[in-house]
Amino acid sequence: MTTLDELASDIEERERQVAGIKPDNEARIVFGAGVPHERQPLSVVYLHGFTASQAEGAPAHRTIAHACAAHLFLDRLTGHGADEPEAMAGASPERWREDADAALEIGLRLGEKIVLVCTSMGASLALDLAVRRPDAVAAVVAWSPGIRVHDPEQLRAAVLLQGAVVPPGERSPFQRRYWSSVVHSDGYRAIARLFIEWMRPERLGSIVCPVFFGVWDGGEGDRDTLTSVAAMREAFTWLGTAPSRRRLVAYDHAAHVLASPERSPAAARVLADSLAFLRDMGVAH
Repeated sequence: MTTLDELASDIEERERQVAGIKPDNEARIVFGAGVPHERQPLSVVYLHGFTASQAEGAPAHRTIAHACAAHLFLDRLTGHGADEPEAMAGASPERWREDADAALEIGLRLGEKIVLVCTSMGASLALDLAVRRPDAVAAVVAWSPGIRVHDPEQLRAAVLLQGAVVPPGERSPFQRRYWSSVVHSDGYRAIARLFIEWMRPERLGSIVCPVFFGVWDGGEGDRDTLTSVAAMREAFTWLGTAPSRRRLVAYDHAAHVLASPERSPAAARVLADSLAFLRDMGVAH
């Protein structure tokens, strides 16, 4: 058993100790097929979005890791992966930042530099890592990055709620399996602060690594209804990354969960474009 095998076992045991985690929502290391269980030049870390889990980015995150000849770490943010009413009680952007920092450290044990693959609020945390840890981040692949919400009034109402909240709308069996069915109101206050306080031009302007933004924007009536497309496009211009090393691709007939074939008709296009970008940057093979 290698040191990385021991690390994977430790993570598995840690997740078993957390009450209420739904099956397949756990954080874990996925070793690359045929890749020695030793530190590689690159690793891939997936950071999921608000109320979501690793399945939100599956199987794209595994395909990207394979293309990078890398091991993959699937993170689980605190308060996620469970339907317990109090799971997100006490949530804060600082706590999720600690989770992202811990995921980065695991990624650095798996590889010398990290490709951050992420969706929505996970992309917010990934961009924050790229600001604070430019030494560690090889590239960011951000799907539907969370910069501002699509409906500010709805968020303002949500932050005034107290206690456990059941999100409105029908949910498919896939959504019930991999997204939180109950959200503590502290979670809404946390994501509001994260977007407003950290997703700012003076911070994102310090990012210099390659960055891919995938955006659902097919025009009026065919664009993201959870996070603001206008804010994503503006944030893309804030990046300090050279124009030749950043790419924004808009998709029609898609979904907020952009890379999931279970949720997005554009998933195959999103994965192909993400891989093409990483190959153009010399990151993937």
